[in-house]
Amino acid sequence: MLKEKLTSPYLLLAIVPLIWSTNFILGKVLVESLPPFTITAVRFGVASIILVFLLWTRKDFKIPPRSLWLSIIALGVTGVFAFNALLYLGLRYTTSINSTIINAFNPVITALLVVIWLKEKVSIKCVCGFLISVAGVFVIAIRGSWGIFLSLSFNPGDIIIFFNTFVWAVYSTLGKKVMTSITPLEATTYATLVGVILLLPAAVWEWRGDVAYHMTWQAAISLVYLGVFASVIAFLLWNHCIARVGPTVAANFYNLIPVYAIVMAYFFLDEKIQSYHLFGGTLVLIGVYVGSGYRFNRAKVLNRNHEKTE
Repeated sequence: MLKEKLTSPYLLLAIVPLIWSTNFILGKVLVESLPPFTITAVRFGVASIILVFLLWTRKDFKIPPRSLWLSIIALGVTGVFAFNALLYLGLRYTTSINSTIINAFNPVITALLVVIWLKEKVSIKCVCGFLISVAGVFVIAIRGSWGIFLSLSFNPGDIIIFFNTFVWAVYSTLGKKVMTSITPLEATTYATLVGVILLLPAAVWEWRGDVAYHMTWQAAISLVYLGVFASVIAFLLWNHCIARVGPTVAANFYNLIPVYAIVMAYFFLDEKIQSYHLFGGTLVLIGVYVGSGYRFNRAKVLNRNHEKTE
């Protein structure tokens, strides 16, 4: 019973945004000293070494069938190469407020792709959960002030971040299809390798000319952390949960990222938690519960009915 609770996809999905929330904080620091493709290449280069080792030690290790490789390449292009490079690039031109608001729409876009691409139905409760969580992120981002909202200005970085929400939605939706044939570890490993192959020449290209970039020890530690936790552990858990509960439910947990960022800022940066943090965070939690609780309850009913028939 305890093992089942600890491996519950809903618990794991609550952990993944905690890990990824550090990516936004460290990313803002890293872009001050290193270019975006270099950051992503080093991060996933570290991850690929670990993932290949994990895959190689498995007894059921196998090469995916040829029919899957086009989809695997697409996973590497979207989830590893494009998403992370565009995230770091967008953070150079936009504010954390703008990027937080725009990223909140990721679950909605994922749901649209699931309906169009996978022909799956999305419940009214799931849609309501999306909207509630988006509202919560919105409240947090504008700090509960309409004045801040009215004074927002948009720039090319916002367009990059908005396009990036589509990139991640494609990765999550496509991952569901791929992992009907191979394991999450295999999908994550091969997609990461594809991404690294594409990232290396892009990283070399960034260092052309007289552009002054430098690797500090803080940046090096941050990259290793992102490689191990944000790229290996988080991606494995994310893909594992997508295979179990689907991309629509998984995407709804994505909006926990700003909530976790607030908590970390309180403990590590001595920032105060304001009333709008509590209100917005509560909305996000309600949205996640509403958006995923329906499927969870439905799954329990199906399991009970299955047990009765045996």
